[in-house]
Amino acid sequence: MDAIGHQKALPDLVHERIVEGICNGSLAPGERLTQDGLARQLDVSRLPVGQALKRLEAEGFVQPAGRRGVQVAPLEERFVRELYEFRAGIDQVSAGLAARRAGPDLRSRGDAILERGRRASRDDDIPELIAADMAFHQLIYEAAGNAMILETMASHWNHTRRVMQTILSDDRHQEQVWHDHAAILDAVCAGDAAAAERAARAHAERASDWFENEMARADSEARVGTAQG
Repeated sequence: MDAIGHQKALPDLVHERIVEGICNGSLAPGERLTQDGLARQLDVSRLPVGQALKRLEAEGFVQPAGRRGVQVAPLEERFVRELYEFRAGIDQVSAGLAARRAGPDLRSRGDAILERGRRASRDDDIPELIAADMAFHQLIYEAAGNAMILETMASHWNHTRRVMQTILSDDRHQEQVWHDHAAILDAVCAGDAAAAERAARAHAERASDWFENEMARADSEARVGTAQG
C-alpha cells in the first residue's frame, strides 16, 4: 500500500486503502494489522487509522486479534453462501429488468467489457480480471434501471470482490465466467427476460459452488500439511 495524500477525509482514505489491500490479496486473511504499523505505512496519524479499523470491523473485513490489534478476517463459508443466495435473487431480477429496459448502447458497452475480461484472462492479470467482472455486473445493475438494486449491491461490492479473488485466481474458472457473462448479455440484448434471469441465477449459483469447493480443497490441503508436519 502507498502513502496517502490528504485530498479528502483521512479515515475514508485509510478505509479505502485497507479494503483495496484485502480485496486484491496483498493483505491476506489472518494477517495482523496495528494502528502504529498502518499509520507508518500510510504516512498518517494513528487517529484516522483507528477510525477506519472500527469501521472495517463493523463491516466484517477485520476482526479482533487480542492485544496485537486486529487481523484480516477470513471469508467464512456461511457468509459467502448467504451472500450468493442473496446475489442469485438480485442478479436474476436485475437481468430480467435489464432485458426489458436496456438502452441501445448496452451491446457495445457489454462487448467492450467482455473483451476486457478475456484479455485480462489471457494476460493472467487477476486484478484487472476482477475489475472487469465487477464492471460487467455493474453494467447489468445499471441497465436494470432500479436505484435500490444499485444501492443495495454497492454495500456488498467489496465482499464480492474478495470472493472473486479466490475464484478467478484459479484459471479453470475464468473461461466459464466469461461464457456466462456472454450468455447473460445475449439474452438481455435480445430482450429475452426469462433467459436472462435463468442465465444470471445460474451464474451466481455456480460461483457459490466454486467458492465452497475451493474452501474445501484448501482445508483438505491444510489438514494434509498438518499431518505431514
